[in-house]
Amino acid sequence: MLDVIAKNICTVFGLGNFSKMPGTLGSIAGIFLGIILLLLFPKKLVCIFFIVFLTISFYAIKKYQEKVGKSDRSEIIIDEVLGQFLVLIFIDLKFLDILLAFTFFRFFDILKFFPANIVDKNYSGYYGVVLDDIIAAFQALIVIFLFKFDYGKLF
Repeated sequence: MLDVIAKNICTVFGLGNFSKMPGTLGSIAGIFLGIILLLLFPKKLVCIFFIVFLTISFYAIKKYQEKVGKSDRSEIIIDEVLGQFLVLIFIDLKFLDILLAFTFFRFFDILKFFPANIVDKNYSGYYGVVLDDIIAAFQALIVIFLFKFDYGKLF
């Protein structure tokens, strides 16, 4: 029973099993989850939700990896959901900001610039699976904030 729950959490109810762009699908799911929660609840409560989701995800990934092997498997997309969700917490829910959040998060998640590349290469366990996406989220936020600072009149 716990194995099935862990698999559903890790693959976001099977969304990660799609052979084409599972990480992008996870990011899109993260956008929808983030927008819905941010529209329904105060930001402080959404931050608590994020911490709860993060904690549950660590446990689910650990259980799933015990069953299928310890690696950052492509069907595990809960990390993309969390990373994209984290970016949304800190931006305005305007179309352009959401588009930038998605674009920059995917850019940094795919290319894995320092220090995400170190985490990705050296840590394949459940912390490593999620941590490189959290780093990509912060990198995306930095770029978005720089854009808003330099080009604030455009936003």
